Amino acid sequence: MKPVHEDEYGAYLGIHPALLGRFVPRERSPNFEVYDSLDGSDRLIMAKSSRLPDDEDLNKGKHGIDFNRPKPELHEAFEYAGELPKGYQWLHGAAFAARTEQEYQKKSLVWDSFYSYVWGTPPQTVWVAPHSGSVNRPPDDVLRFPKLMTDNFTAGVAALCALKNGTRPSKRVVIAIHSTGHLGGVLNLGDFGILDEEDMGEIATKMEAKHGERAQALAEAFKRDFCETTMSILEDIQHKRGTLDPEELSRMSYDDSVVVRYYIKGLRLYGQELAEHTLRGFQEAMGGLAEIRVPVITNNYFYTGRNVGRLLRMRERIADGLLGSAVVVECSRLYAAKDPEFVSDVILDVVGELFPC
Repeated sequence: MKPVHEDEYGAYLGIHPALLGRFVPRERSPNFEVYDSLDGSDRLIMAKSSRLPDDEDLNKGKHGIDFNRPKPELHEAFEYAGELPKGYQWLHGAAFAARTEQEYQKKSLVWDSFYSYVWGTPPQTVWVAPHSGSVNRPPDDVLRFPKLMTDNFTAGVAALCALKNGTRPSKRVVIAIHSTGHLGGVLNLGDFGILDEEDMGEIATKMEAKHGERAQALAEAFKRDFCETTMSILEDIQHKRGTLDPEELSRMSYDDSVVVRYYIKGLRLYGQELAEHTLRGFQEAMGGLAEIRVPVITNNYFYTGRNVGRLLRMRERIADGLLGSAVVVECSRLYAAKDPEFVSDVILDVVGELFPC
């Protein structure tokens, strides 16, 4: 039984009553919820609002806020709002947009409240799912597949980790849990620019030895999900742009260019190189995936978290004693949906190795 309720797309809806036997609520709002374990050792933070700036219901106090980005200055929020809906490149550097000063202040208060539970509070282990909120924005020419912007099933994985965690790190740590449909490992770790890459490599080797065989149980379904979803998106891009060449796409659509580059990067991780940037080229590359094992861990391959770590000033937080360390955990969307127990087991092993008692 999952400790939380999620919709068919994996967006967080609310907790299961059984969780309240072990955790107490600290905050419940339309935008996020916070729960602390009864012994005060673990904190669970799950987003409910959409990460997209133009996907909100202001009458209900539900804002479009990306909690994995820094709060913008007033003029930046105004500029962001003025460029919507085409200004999605702002997603890389600002938490929200605002059209008025009053709107800016409301969203700032929500962002400040969220991070008041992240920095410098008593629990030693903070599990955060910053993109677990539902995305209700309708598709359009700017964003054809908005539901994919939800980090699917991350609230459930984070809650399982918090429930099962038996370690007590010697320093305060934050584990930011995301999910991805890219062709990577069961977990794709990022160091936020504050972890030792050699240590991460050794941990990946240990996890492969311990969990490698279990990871293959869903390997076929994982690859099939990647291929089916990716081909749908590539067909849409080809129809809309007339090309799948990332260099040509970069002159037409930053977002589409980035998406295609990630698909190519995932195929390359699995030893598959494209002969040509066409639908047929992608199909041929995908045809070589069948016999290749799914790795348990990849490190700093898709998302390092370093830009976010810089924007959120993590090194300064550590220097100020507000944080001991942190790690980005990008779960495979398919594995998180089909076997969250396994995913949480691997995460807990990784956290135990990274942040010993």
